[in-house]
Amino acid sequence: MAVLACSLLGTACSGGDSSAQQPSPVVTGGTPSPAASPSPLPLKPVLAGLLDRSGPPPAPLVSAFGGFVANVYWRDLQPTPGAAIPGDNAIDHAIAALDRLDSTARMGIKVRVYAGVYAPDWVKSLGGAPVAIVDPVTGKSGTIGRFWTDAFGAAYDDLQAKLAARYDSAPEVREVTISRCSTAYPEPFIRDVSSPTTVHALLAAGFTIASDQRCHREEIVSHLVWAQTRSDLSLNPYQVVDDSGRVKGDEAFTDQMMGFCRSTLGARCVLANNSLRTPLQYPDMYDQIHSLGPPIAFQTAVMAKVGNLSTTIGAAVSLGANSLELPVGYQSLPLATLSRYDARLRANAALLPA
Repeated sequence: MAVLACSLLGTACSGGDSSAQQPSPVVTGGTPSPAASPSPLPLKPVLAGLLDRSGPPPAPLVSAFGGFVANVYWRDLQPTPGAAIPGDNAIDHAIAALDRLDSTARMGIKVRVYAGVYAPDWVKSLGGAPVAIVDPVTGKSGTIGRFWTDAFGAAYDDLQAKLAARYDSAPEVREVTISRCSTAYPEPFIRDVSSPTTVHALLAAGFTIASDQRCHREEIVSHLVWAQTRSDLSLNPYQVVDDSGRVKGDEAFTDQMMGFCRSTLGARCVLANNSLRTPLQYPDMYDQIHSLGPPIAFQTAVMAKVGNLSTTIGAAVSLGANSLELPVGYQSLPLATLSRYDARLRANAALLPA
């Protein structure tokens, strides 16, 4: 699953990944998209090359990296309703670390804001008591808010507006993640359907397919406030939970949201997936991502599930990725090998229109 499979109780993080089998896709129908809103300002350079998923890479390997991920919890950014983004936060620390590592602007940062179980308590309580879920990867329990509601959406809009006001002009911040409609990880198409506890809790809290799919559209529109910075939409075959609690897969809806993201954000929409491995887990979805073209970003599965790491990195290059987050333990690859793959990802990025 996502870059850091942190437990739902906020304990130390470790690599995580989803291995749930996806049922056959079910087509749910199209969604009209607004006309793309052009950015009034020039986009920053695309985040390109290899990325360390958990912070700055080791000093001896910096030359083989295009940047790193700053992992941030929403609850730390807005502990009270409508709070201003505090100074000296995790994003500021990441910017300072990057500036110490790289004075040439070759590298950049992806800001991954965790919502879901890491949303503030006041957000989780909008519209009712927090919703109890179980993370099927770790087995840990936690709570989320009603992310599909207007009140939750307004809070997410406020967060994005304030983050953009502070960081959209920061040259170090090249990419941010779209995460409103998420549960345990910043992967909004996953509904933890292998956990009956989670499915029942969602339905009891008023979750419906229609409201969930509206949430997907709205979370993309929320990122129009980022005029110079690209937004990363982490894709998986959409997990459907119907009103009776039955679950099924709908990869066609994921395809529709790829198009919606591109038509809404244009070149600011980065099509992404956070569980790349070999053999490929979602070949049809990856083909669709590749067909829509860059910007494209991947994160590998954790080392235990990635298969052959070199082969997986090569697959990311072949699928047109401009950046790739490596798993914990990538240091087993020599610097020369990492540098070669970094150069190939950067070559993909060079194909983006100016």
